[in-house]
Amino acid sequence: MDDSQQWWDDFWTKQDFSPQGAGDSDETWYDLVCLVGLEFWRDLFEEFAPGKKMLECGCGSAKVSQFMAHHGYQCALLDYSEKALQTGKNAFDSQSIEGSFYTGDINHLCFPDNSFDIVYSGGVLEFFDDVKKPVSEMVRVLKPGGVFAANMVPRKFSIQTVADFERTIVYSCRNLVRRQFGDVFRRVQYVPRHYKVNSLRLQDYTEICEVAGLQPITGLATSPFPDLALPKAGKQMYAWVMKKLRPQWRRFNLSKSRWTEIWGTTYTLYGIKK
Repeated sequence: MDDSQQWWDDFWTKQDFSPQGAGDSDETWYDLVCLVGLEFWRDLFEEFAPGKKMLECGCGSAKVSQFMAHHGYQCALLDYSEKALQTGKNAFDSQSIEGSFYTGDINHLCFPDNSFDIVYSGGVLEFFDDVKKPVSEMVRVLKPGGVFAANMVPRKFSIQTVADFERTIVYSCRNLVRRQFGDVFRRVQYVPRHYKVNSLRLQDYTEICEVAGLQPITGLATSPFPDLALPKAGKQMYAWVMKKLRPQWRRFNLSKSRWTEIWGTTYTLYGIKK
């Protein structure tokens, strides 16, 4: 086992996911961010994908595949980490839905050319220094006319950067009250420093996708609501505001303005294989 595989096994061992199905709740910030993202991909796949055979690369908790399987998609799920893949299997089993699971490397996919109508990855490509190889492999196994789709959480300035200052202050005060003095000045970051995330811009990703054979390719900066450190009542109020603003949220996610690229916390890419 190499260091990166061990890192991901350790990461997924520490995660604690409830058996609740993907998109089944809209009560918290996390629930709403997931739900809006899932609905975005469902609508896009329904509009552009030539069929319902889907591959998720780096599946982890498999929320996207869970959601799509409930909408009639045939999902294959691949991950480099056995622990991550087991997390995805457990999620499918808890929902009594069917899926095919593969341990494998996104740089060397174990599928023939032109196998899938949709190839998706979420929270994966930002961890590669050389993104060209995984993107080219994802495109290789995609059918002509099929949909390439990806989300990344980049290390960039966004509204989450501002929110991280709020979270740092809250956690510092909490640690001070608890007399945990060693953590009083610890900076809180949504993308922690020890995560080996690349520094690619949205334009870099779109150019790599175009070279790989996707045309047209659309790159968006999405997710305008940051994660905040709030008390229980504050979290409930925040979720209420987010729900009320869902129409504006969706418009933000579809915008291609410079302002949304700065503000948005997530990169969203999709394109059609030529």
